[in-house]
Formats: sequence, structure tokens, C-alpha cells
Amino acid sequence: DNSHVTRKMLGQLGRDLLNVEHRILDHRPFVNGEINHFLNEFELKRNEIEVETLFKVTETVGDLKYDLLERCLSLSTTHLKELGQEVDNLFLGIEQFLSKAQLPKEQSETLTKSRENRVLKRDSFLLDLNHRYDRVKNSFEEKEEEIDELYSDLQVKLNIPK
Repeated sequence: DNSHVTRKMLGQLGRDLLNVEHRILDHRPFVNGEINHFLNEFELKRNEIEVETLFKVTETVGDLKYDLLERCLSLSTTHLKELGQEVDNLFLGIEQFLSKAQLPKEQSETLTKSRENRVLKRDSFLLDLNHRYDRVKNSFEEKEEEIDELYSDLQVKLNIPK
């Protein structure tokens, strides 16, 4: 019996000696525990900061929503009246400008005389041009008749039938 117990103890001691190296050099459980602890702390702090930030943003938006709405309404009513007045003044200015632009301007006497002289010169030029055109046309018709007579005389002299 004693030998059996001794054998068992020696077997246990051998296994423990084999596991000593593994237990001494294997830091995985410790490192995993530290990593998990760090991640839990980090996530907890991060979530707290994010929740605080969300509350601050929500509070700021709520304040802006009510404060800015009232300010915008009051400022718009005062400034819209001023803008309406300025737009009306602008329209009056535009109407005055357009009425001045549409008034016929009086022409100077020299400009009027120059225009009349150009019209007279143009009329005389057109009259002279028509006269010369008629002369060329008449001359052409005369030459055409002369050529016709010349050819008909030639036909008669040469006995060429028409």
C-alpha cells in the first residue's frame, strides 16, 4: 500500500514538475485578465464621456432652438420693414432712370443739317445711278438690235435659211 501511495505521489510530483515550467513561463491568463480589465475601464469611461457629450449637445440644441427662434422673429420683423422701404426706394430710382432713358433727346442743329445733307446727297446719287443704269440699258438694247440686223443681213447675203 505504501509503495502504491509513494508511486502516486511521485507521479503527481512528476506532473507538477512538468507543469511548473508551463505555469512559470505562461503569462497568457494574467495578460488576458489585464487586457479585459483595461477594455472594461476604457469602455466605461468612453461611454460616460459620450453620454455627457450627447447631453451637452442636446441641451445646446434645445437652447438654440427656443432662443434663436425668438431672436429671428423679432429681428426679421424690424429688418423686413427697413428692407421693404429700401426696395421701394430702389424701384422708384429704376422708374426715374427708365423715364429719363426713354425721353427723346434734342438733336443739335449741326447734326440735323448734316443728316439732311447726307439724305440729299444720297437722293442725288440714287437719281444719277438710275439715269446711268437707264443709259446702259438703252445702249445695250441698241447694240443688240444692231447685232440682230447685222446677222440677218449676213443670213440674207449668204442665203442661210432661218
